[in-house]
Amino acid sequence: MEIYIPFKPSNPKSRLSRIMTEWERKELAFALLMDVLDACGEAVILSTSPDRRLNGLRHEIDDRNLDAAITSRIKRGECAFVMSDLALITAKTVNEFLSLEYEVVLAPGRKGGTNMLLSRNKNFHTSYHYGSFFKHVRICRELGIEFGIYDSFYASIDIDDESDLLELMLHGKGKRSCEFLESIGFYVDFSEKDPVLKRE
Repeated sequence: MEIYIPFKPSNPKSRLSRIMTEWERKELAFALLMDVLDACGEAVILSTSPDRRLNGLRHEIDDRNLDAAITSRIKRGECAFVMSDLALITAKTVNEFLSLEYEVVLAPGRKGGTNMLLSRNKNFHTSYHYGSFFKHVRICRELGIEFGIYDSFYASIDIDDESDLLELMLHGKGKRSCEFLESIGFYVDFSEKDPVLKRE
């Protein structure tokens, strides 16, 4: 089964722009991508634009919107999609997800998104953004497609805002993305009632 990792090299992680420069966000996005690639093993990076850092890595350029790019590949046959900012997933996470024997398998994110998606049905189509997990469930029901849900804490953490960075720092020791954050001064302060993300 082909696994695709959608990736946006230009101006990534804009919701972190209050606390990180554009260069830092680009470096973080690439470190996250490499963490995901480590977990997936053989996978194709589905990039919205060329980027020199992708040289030597399996990748395809597709500048269409996410739904068009992903749905076109679903029409070709069995495939899976893993978002490029799921830094906490492991090979075990991916293998468990891929082993579920449904026509469509959905891994929800904490905020209602779809963090991983597997399709064995060419009639399925995607509708990302704004509660996509619930839209994908509805699409499956409307089309009569048997679907399963992969419930995983690690797969639910996509790195978009400051609260997500805290989760990454707490649970991602040894990950490239966590090491990058530490290298630019981020750390977790445990001196208060709850852990707090801080920067030197």
